[in-house]
Formats: sequence, structure tokens, C-alpha cells
Amino acid sequence: MRRNQFSAAVISLVVSLAALVACGARAQETPRAYAARIRAELSAGQIGRALESAHAAVEAYPTSALFEELYGVALFKRRMNAEARTAFRRAIRLDPSVPQNYLDLALVHLSENDNARAAANLEKYLRFDPRNAEVRLLLGRTEHNMNETLPAIAEFKRVIALAPEMPQAHYDLGFAYQSEGDLRAALEEFQKEIACNPGFYSAYWRAGKIEREQGDLAKAATLLEEADRINPAGFEGHYELGRVLLAERKPELAVAELKRAADLRPGDVEAHYGLARAYAELGRHSDEQRELAIVARLHQIEARHESGIAGQQP
Repeated sequence: MRRNQFSAAVISLVVSLAALVACGARAQETPRAYAARIRAELSAGQIGRALESAHAAVEAYPTSALFEELYGVALFKRRMNAEARTAFRRAIRLDPSVPQNYLDLALVHLSENDNARAAANLEKYLRFDPRNAEVRLLLGRTEHNMNETLPAIAEFKRVIALAPEMPQAHYDLGFAYQSEGDLRAALEEFQKEIACNPGFYSAYWRAGKIEREQGDLAKAATLLEEADRINPAGFEGHYELGRVLLAERKPELAVAELKRAADLRPGDVEAHYGLARAYAELGRHSDEQRELAIVARLHQIEARHESGIAGQQP
């Protein structure tokens, strides 16, 4: 018994000494090394360890904007948004000249769909780094989300001037033009996106949709077939190609595309209605009636949701 007690005491002493040695080693770290270790923990996905390290760093260096920023990053990665906002704001108060803190704060606001505050902080960041095309792209998207389409278009143009082949910059500009009803300019930007970013699915189906609407069914089909190849599980490519095939009076091929679209989104009214039209073209009236019944049921569900009575007991 005494031997066991002695062994336990020795183990306890060793553990205590090890802890003291570790604390001493950490205390001897320079602030730069301390920050590098926290960044390494964040990069490795060791968020809990990084959070502990950053909290200790903030306590050891209470006037360090750098450690407040790293603490905020760790908190944000833990989805502790309120605490992260506080940390980033403290970092800004400690050193208002560090642009990264404004970007970090903007990302927290964006995660909460607070676009106005996000845009304000992105603009503050850009005062320090006006040629950062990625942050300008983010600002343009934020403005577009706020329905400030014209400022968004101007921002996307600045992005393209800085980085003409930046992925999704032409797409975002095209999407903004499309929301303004300028389909010619939108199509031009989607085509530019395809040229510099040939694997980007959304540019193909949006360009194909505009070509269909403007009556060039051959170009539309080519674009939409490529969209399906890039993303076979994409609803939009199958649905839009089905509409093109219907317009080309190819109902058998249209059925295959529209059925795939309806399978991908069973609750989409337009997909089922398009499928009913294709079955009607083929004279498959029982299939047509089945799809029209689905359309009617989906309309009833939508009406119930809009009236606020969905889920009420009869």
C-alpha cells in the first residue's frame, strides 16, 4: 500500500513538474512565436487549443491588437459570434490602422446577414488596401444583396479592371446586369466567365437560359448540355435544356431532361408543368394528367403557406 502511495506521489510530482516546464517554455516565447503557434493551431483545425492559447495571449498582452484579432478568429471559428465581434472591435480600438480587423468584423456580420454593417467594414478595409480585388468582389456581392445594384455593378467593374480573369467576377457582373433586365450585357459577361473559368456551372445555364429566351435554341442547347456535363445533379441545366427541347419539338428528349429536373426538385411547380406539356406532345395523357395533378397539389400547398394556415389542424 505504501509503495502504491509512493508511486502515485511520484507520478503526481512528475506531472506537476512537466506542467511547470511547459508553462515556463510558453512564458519564454516571444510574442511573434506565440502568434505563430496560435496561427498554426488554427490552420491545423485545433480550434479548442487555439482558443485557449489566444485567450491566454490576450491576458498576457492586454494591449495587443494582434492577439485580440487571433482570439476573435478562434471565437468565430467556434461560432461564438457575439464574443468574436467584441474581440475584433477591441482589436480595432487598440490599433485602428490594421485592415484585417475590419475584414474579420465584416465576415462576422455577413454570417449573420447583416449586410449594411458588413459593407461599412469592407469599405473601411478598402481605404487601406484599395487594390484588393477579392475584398472588392465581396463588397459588390454585399451591395447586390442589399439591392444596391448600380453600386454593385460599379464595384464588379473595378474588380475586373484590377483582375480581369478573377473567377466569378464576370459572372457576378452578369448576374447584376440580369437583375437590371440588361440581358445583352449579362450574356456577354457570362460568356466571358465561361472563357476564363470553363468549369463554372452557373455561367453555362444562365447563358443558356438567355439564349433560349432570345430564340437561339442551338446555342442554348450547346450551353445547357455542357452545364449538365459539368454538374449532372444541377436542376437548372436539366430544366432549361428540357424547355429548349420542347421548343425544338423534341418531346421525347424533353421528357428525359424534365423528369430529371423534377426528380432533383420534387416540389418545383415549373418542372412538373413542363413535364406535363412534354407528355401532352407525346399523347401520353395519363402521364400528363398525373403531372398536372402534382402541379395542382403544389399550388395548394403554396397557397396554404402564403395564407399562414400551413400546419394547422383541420
